[in-house]
Amino acid sequence: MFFVCAFVSCFLLVRTGFGAFPPSVDCQSEPQKGYKFCDPSLTPEERASDLVSKLTTDEAIQQTWTIAPAISRLGIKAYNWRSNCLHGWSASGGHWDSNLTWTVFPAPMNLGATFDIDLVKKVGQATSDEGRALHNVMLQKYDGESTEAAALNCFSPNVNLLRDPRWGRAEETFGEDPYVLSQIGVAYSRGLQEGDNPHYLKVVACAKHYVVHSGRDNDRSHFIANTTMHDLYDTYLPAFKSQIIGAKVGQIMPAYSSVRCSGSPDGAPDCANKFLLRTVLREQFGGYNVSVCSDNGGVGMVYKTHHYVSTAEDAAAVSMNASTDLDLGHDAIYSNNLGPALKDGKVQLETIQESVWRNFYWRIRLGDFDPAEMVPYQSIGADHLDTKASQALNLLSAQESIVLLKNEGNMLPLKTNLKRIAVIGPNAADEHVLLSNYAGIPSTVVSVMEGINMTVSSGTYIASAKGCKDTHCSDKKDFDDALKAAQGADVAIMVMGLSGSLEGEGHDRDPTKCEDTTMDTIGLPGCQHDLIQAVAATKVPIVLVLMNGGPLSISWEKDNVPAIIDAFYPGALGGQAVADVLFGQYNPGGRMPVTTYMGEKDLPVVENYNMSFPPGRTYKYFTGEPLYPFGYGLSYTTFEYSGLSLSSSTLKTCDSLMVSAMINNTGKMDGDEVAQLYLAFSPKSPLSYPVPLRVLVGFQRLTIKAGDSASLKFTVDPYDMTVVNEKGERVLNPGSFSVHLGGQQPVSGTTGILSGSFSLTGDMMPISGCPHAKKCMGCLPVP
Repeated sequence: MFFVCAFVSCFLLVRTGFGAFPPSVDCQSEPQKGYKFCDPSLTPEERASDLVSKLTTDEAIQQTWTIAPAISRLGIKAYNWRSNCLHGWSASGGHWDSNLTWTVFPAPMNLGATFDIDLVKKVGQATSDEGRALHNVMLQKYDGESTEAAALNCFSPNVNLLRDPRWGRAEETFGEDPYVLSQIGVAYSRGLQEGDNPHYLKVVACAKHYVVHSGRDNDRSHFIANTTMHDLYDTYLPAFKSQIIGAKVGQIMPAYSSVRCSGSPDGAPDCANKFLLRTVLREQFGGYNVSVCSDNGGVGMVYKTHHYVSTAEDAAAVSMNASTDLDLGHDAIYSNNLGPALKDGKVQLETIQESVWRNFYWRIRLGDFDPAEMVPYQSIGADHLDTKASQALNLLSAQESIVLLKNEGNMLPLKTNLKRIAVIGPNAADEHVLLSNYAGIPSTVVSVMEGINMTVSSGTYIASAKGCKDTHCSDKKDFDDALKAAQGADVAIMVMGLSGSLEGEGHDRDPTKCEDTTMDTIGLPGCQHDLIQAVAATKVPIVLVLMNGGPLSISWEKDNVPAIIDAFYPGALGGQAVADVLFGQYNPGGRMPVTTYMGEKDLPVVENYNMSFPPGRTYKYFTGEPLYPFGYGLSYTTFEYSGLSLSSSTLKTCDSLMVSAMINNTGKMDGDEVAQLYLAFSPKSPLSYPVPLRVLVGFQRLTIKAGDSASLKFTVDPYDMTVVNEKGERVLNPGSFSVHLGGQQPVSGTTGILSGSFSLTGDMMPISGCPHAKKCMGCLPVP
């Protein structure tokens, strides 16, 4: 455990009695005081238009770089657009005072595992509070200039779906399902952007990486993702559409890679892709005001690595013409090359001004041009960092995210007064692995080892050993230490899995070796599996605790280890949350946000982006037997569903369906249940495009006391009944639907699932023909 003493630096103390922190734009001085862009009574659109009209051509060009320079004659100070808030505000790239600490929440994969929309929105709200606080105190330190990582925008959330468990950035996303990504992603962005004052945004969220992106990350700077229009609109676009329509997100970040489909047959890089940015994002989804910011160096890659064009000037022109507004990169391709491109007629001044307008529009929405006393968020100071409330939310988020995968003979929860416990594994005492990537600076980190120490009785002896020197674990040299620790123990808690050295941005999971044996890429790496087998041979009961971003294939462990939990990367207080679950102070209710496959043999090559290519990807299209299905998770109590009721057995086109049931906690402990509603569609006539095996159309996380019951009510919107055709159109088709409601997917061998059916009559119709249907997966129905 480590601690950082906070708030002792004088200039960083909360400004008690001194009013609000000043914004980075001076609208109180002459001559700008009299300009329209400084008039708060006008709309942000009008103000942005006035400001852009006053810029010289060179000033406008320089504002297309993410390190936007000051415009002193207009009172505008420098603004650095580079910041991140993936699971709490990131310290990446920032030059922070050593006295600042704040909350590091669990990784996004954990947040997806909670299946708790309200909780995720609260995490977004706490994150934006801390982001505002960091911005304000750093703005004071640097005389009004926004520094890297302390801007009022942040490059989050990541709403790419986990198409392939080998993808290195699995930890950054909420899972594999477009519906969950849409619902959870909208909640997080709304938590970030929306505050108590509807006139101003607290921060601007930036959804990434638009759009067909989920590995290989090793090759992302030149990779072309080939996709069908069906897969594009069925799988890859829904969460981004929800961000634009449902969350009204301020920014979108294109992926490094390229997309080739019938709409973009030349395979243009995403930040130079007119079809994706102008046709889809702006015209189809209505994101006219959304500011598109390239990923770091993405504009330069258009010519350097993709070789889509041959010069920096052409890269600047095609990216700007495609509608990428900001060039995030230290190579400053826009700043250095838009001028020559303008002179050579490759880009028009109006196009540049349009991009600059969008960038300033969002700064105005943030209140960056208004008197500090008008913007409530300008009063957020250092007292909003690392608060007791945010740490309580942090712990709850970690607790809710833990998935109980196996509990043979009710081995868990453990008693706190056991005589001897062995704690074994490379992740047991590792603090860094808890934090995931793009982490902030926590005041406290509680490892699993520390969490157990804090929980058990004073008379319990804890023997510890790594067993493997790290998660790579390429040899068995340290096995003896683990076996010695396990000797005579009542239980061996083995904390195994992955780490940032095995998966992360820029590097996917690759095969590892245990001495001379090559291990399955999606299994436990190195000799970890052998270590578990060696400890199991001592006959000491094992509780396996997994830490990972992407799921782990643990077929032998599933059959031979009595208790297993998946904690993913649970944040700064993750070790306490794990201990709370192990010793019964918290009843686990998380669900797997991804499919766990039996092994790499069940996966097509990483580069294949076709979702239905045999045996299919994710629960929607995978035809094989999963090790753990999407939505799976156990509890220390039991739940029983009853009384399924459908509002109708026959629906007309554009009708909604009401589904209701009862759920009862039939066990002896209070607990959380995640009720999941699935549809499976059988078309009346054969279709020429893939139809998912089943789709999740609703979920609710409920806390129910032992012996109590709760009612469930779902509205299935016509949008939820659509399938996507070969043109990418979302359509309603006549046919029959089966309805499945329970605590998990209706896969082979599951019990306790309620089922019903209804039919949809009429002719095939695009969803656009239903005026009251919702407009996206993360949207509410139209009133």
